[in-house]
Amino acid sequence: MSLIFHHIQQLSRNVNQFLNEGLRDEDIYMSHWAVLFQLHSHGGSMTQADLKDRLNIEAPPLSRVIAKLEALGYIAKNKSIDQRTNDITLTKSGRERYPVWQQAIQKAEARLLERYGGQREAVLEEHVLTLSRLIEEERGRSE
Repeated sequence: MSLIFHHIQQLSRNVNQFLNEGLRDEDIYMSHWAVLFQLHSHGGSMTQADLKDRLNIEAPPLSRVIAKLEALGYIAKNKSIDQRTNDITLTKSGRERYPVWQQAIQKAEARLLERYGGQREAVLEEHVLTLSRLIEEERGRSE
């Protein structure tokens, strides 16, 4: 029996904790950053359903993150035109703070990747993308 998937799960948790430490001076965590990053990457607005799909997350935890970001004033939530989902939009405050959060994340990532090494980083990225593709293929086969 291989422990590789256990190690991958533990690595994911460790990376998340490490990047949360990079955000320690901010009022957001990685779960918040994931939503903010997706919104920013998609022009500042997405439906809640699209966010759920992009982040591969269940509805209840996403709703909690959205509620927190809304309370902080970084996003706004409005019913979509067809009333079937919510439109989630970065607010002016969210757009203004985004570069600060991005810099904090990039600084933490760069610190770790510098120690890891560029050549090893490229190989790791290739392996991660390949494994992700295989998982998606397997999911498609089982549906």
